[in-house]
Parts: sequence; structure tokens; C-alpha cells
Amino acid sequence: MSAPINHQAYAKTKLLVEAIDRRDSSTLEQNFGISSSVADEIYECIEDYFVKDTKISIAPEEKAFDLSIKGRPYIDVYETNKKAIGLECVLFADGAPGEAILHLEVSEVNGMLMVYCKYIGF
Repeated sequence: MSAPINHQAYAKTKLLVEAIDRRDSSTLEQNFGISSSVADEIYECIEDYFVKDTKISIAPEEKAFDLSIKGRPYIDVYETNKKAIGLECVLFADGAPGEAILHLEVSEVNGMLMVYCKYIGF
């Protein structure tokens, strides 16, 4: 993925994670097409991984795609079979990397970069 696309994907991913952290169902629906019932499932999943009131975030952009950190970047990028880009994003808890990974798909639709939340896992 090119640097401009990395930057755009990072910015959208950051907005998504910030909305999840705030439990902002309106932003999730308007900007990411995530229904309120799916948002509720995401919140429940987050509660399985993190203690209540933990600040959820992603790595700072300057470190997010760095391969020298633990041999794997905090945001791993790969091509999917659907001509989209997959992202595996380590979720941070109160500023430190956690075990949960947010799996996303990024594609271009009508010239706009779209980010789709797939699931949260290990």
C-alpha cells in the first residue's frame, strides 16, 4: 500500500477506533455503515478484551506500519482476494499495545476510501 493510501487508511481507522472507544453508535453508522445492533456487539466484544473505562486506541501513525517493532507492525497490511486491502490493527489499552486485533477491510468506492469492520480477535 502506498504512503498516501496508508495515511488515508490510518486516518479512517483512527476515526473508527475513536468512535468505538466513545461508544458513538451514531458516528459508526453514519461514517462506517455499522448498525446500532452491530455496534452493540462490538462494544460487548471490547468489554471481553479490556477492563471497563480503558482508553482504546491504535498505534501512533509514525509507528503503526513499522516492521522493526516485534517483527510485525502494529497495523499489518495485506491484499485480499476481493481486490481490497486487509488491515490487522493491534488495539492499544491506555496507550500500550494489547492482545486484541481489529480486522478491517479497506477498498475504494467511487473514489473514496472505505473502511469496513470485519471482527475483533487475537
